[in-house]
Amino acid sequence: MTLRLVLLAAPLALLAACGPAEKTPAQSSGKPDAAQPAAPEATRPADGHAVVKITPYVGGPLQVAAAGVGPITAATAFDQPTIQALFPKAVVKSAFIHVGDGPPGPIITVEQDNVPLLEIGKGPDGGIAEIRLAAGDVRGPKGESLLAKWAALGFTRDQCRAGEGRTVNQTICVRPEAPTVAYVFGVPGWTKGGMADEATLKAKGQLNEFVWRPAETAQVGAA
Repeated sequence: MTLRLVLLAAPLALLAACGPAEKTPAQSSGKPDAAQPAAPEATRPADGHAVVKITPYVGGPLQVAAAGVGPITAATAFDQPTIQALFPKAVVKSAFIHVGDGPPGPIITVEQDNVPLLEIGKGPDGGIAEIRLAAGDVRGPKGESLLAKWAALGFTRDQCRAGEGRTVNQTICVRPEAPTVAYVFGVPGWTKGGMADEATLKAKGQLNEFVWRPAETAQVGAA
């Protein structure tokens, strides 16, 4: 009996010396470790809206998109200091322009490297009514450049209309996916008024200007 008790006690002593067994991943309870900090939640402004970072324009291609022109959006104020901050390397001036028989309208002009980049018009509500771009390295929603040919840009005549006022004798085209951006095509020698026929547009039409308007005025304003 004494010998058998000694033999049984030896394995028990070895197990006690090894200490408690470590849990393998399969044995884990799945509960988070109290010592591990929880992942931080994304921070948001108090009003819950996402913060949109606006990068001022300093040079290179100036993008015209459905949402705006470079750093300018529909939320940008018609204000010379505001525009100057968005175009820090440009010469930004306030001026007036006469259109037709009406009173002069206030505009803000933006010129950089001796190139007139923007003419920004003021709306009746005090905000930006339109932005005209007729010079410089300007790119449209699909990368189009000024002086591009009408035939090369994939428009159909039913996407276009005759220009009025400042764009008389020109053809205004709009892409369905970017209704805030008007493409102003000129046809050399066209003085008949109305819109040029498709054959003439294909032969001579070229992109002279982009006109961007906020969505609420894009459909009612004349380019």
